[in-house]
Amino acid sequence: MGHWYIYIAYTGHFKENLSVNRLFPFLSLALALTVVLLLAGCSGGIHPTTWTTLTLRDGTLYVADLEQVRALDAETGQETWAFPPTPDLRQYGPFYTVALLNDDLLLVTSYEQAGGGLFTRSRGVLRALSLNGGRLAWPQPFTAGGEFIAPGNAGDSIFVIGNSDGNVYGLRIEDGALLWQYPTQSRVWATPLIVSDTVYIASLDHCLYALDLETGALRWRFQAGGAMADRPLALADTLYIGSFDRNLYALRRTDGTEIWRFTGANWFWGTPTSDGTRLYAADVDGNVYALDAATGQEIWRSRVSGTVRLGPALSPDGKRLLVASENGTLSGLDTADGFVLWQQTGQGQLGSMVIGGEKVYVTRINAPQRVQAFYVENGRPVWSYPAQQQ
Repeated sequence: MGHWYIYIAYTGHFKENLSVNRLFPFLSLALALTVVLLLAGCSGGIHPTTWTTLTLRDGTLYVADLEQVRALDAETGQETWAFPPTPDLRQYGPFYTVALLNDDLLLVTSYEQAGGGLFTRSRGVLRALSLNGGRLAWPQPFTAGGEFIAPGNAGDSIFVIGNSDGNVYGLRIEDGALLWQYPTQSRVWATPLIVSDTVYIASLDHCLYALDLETGALRWRFQAGGAMADRPLALADTLYIGSFDRNLYALRRTDGTEIWRFTGANWFWGTPTSDGTRLYAADVDGNVYALDAATGQEIWRSRVSGTVRLGPALSPDGKRLLVASENGTLSGLDTADGFVLWQQTGQGQLGSMVIGGEKVYVTRINAPQRVQAFYVENGRPVWSYPAQQQ
C-alpha cells in the first residue's frame, strides 16, 4: 500500500492518563487495526489497511470488496455487477467503503497510489457509481491526502465525509465538486450523521462537531475525554455517542450540552442502537449494555467474546441484538436480558454489519468467504460470497 501506521498491541483494560491522551492521534490504530494490518492473501495479495463495508437498498447489497465493488442479490448472494469488471489495482482500488448518495448513485472509497518512483504518494479517492450497472457517474474522482476510513453520508444535494488528513469534506452529489471543508485537529474516522441542515461528525481529537450542511460552518463543539471514532445516534432531541474515555454520552442536539454520561469497563467505539426506550451499546472488551435512554441507568449487562469495534444492530422486531467481534464471531442476544442465544464463528475479521428484514449481512477480511448472510433469529447461515465449495 505504500504507507504504514503506528501499531501498538491492545493488551486489555486501558488506563488513561494525560500523556497517553495527547498521543491519541498516533495510538488510534492501537485497538482497531490490530486485525487488519499486514494481512495478506485475502484478495489478490492485497494488504488491507482498514475495514470493508456494505450497504443495502431494495434487495441489493453493495459491497466494497477490495479488488472490486460488487452488487449482490440480497436473497441469493449472486453477483449482479462489479466495478471494474476485471480487477485492475494499477488503476482502481483497493476499495474499502460504500455509501448511497441517492436513489441512483453509490459513493465508493479507495486508497490509491499516484505518481511513481520517489514521487509515489498514496491518496484517498472518491468515485460515484450508478446503482444500475456500476458505471462511473462523476466527471472525475475526488481525492484527499489521507485514507477514508468510514463511509460518508448524504443530505439533500451534499455528500459529507471525513478523512484521515483531519478534514471533513462537503461535496456536491451531482458531480463531486468540493463545496466546503472543515479542519479538525486529528484524523476523522467517523461516518457523519446528518439531521435536517446539520452535520454531526466526530474526530479523534476528542470532539464531536455540529456543522452547517450548506457551508460547513461550525455551530457547536462538544469535547470528551478521549477520541470518538463513530457517528452519534439521534433520538428526538438527544444525541448518543461513545468515546475512548470509557464514557457513553447523551447530548442535547441543539447545542451539545451534556445530559448524562455512562461509564463502561472500557472504550466505547461503535454507534449505539435503540428501540426508542432502551439504548444498547458495546465496549471494546465485549461488554454489552442495555441502558435507559432517558437517564443512562443500566438495565442489564452481558458479555461476548473478542474485541468489539462495531456498534450493535437491533432486529426489526426489537427482540434480537446482534454484536460483531473482531475475532470473527457474530452473536445474537435476547434484548430482554442480554442472554447470548447463538454465536457464529468464522474465518477472518468482521468488517461491517447490516440488518435487512430477517437477515443480517456481514463482510469479512482475510477470509475465503468475504460476504455472508445469516438469519437474525437463530444465526443459521443463508449464503456466502464467494460460494463455499462443496
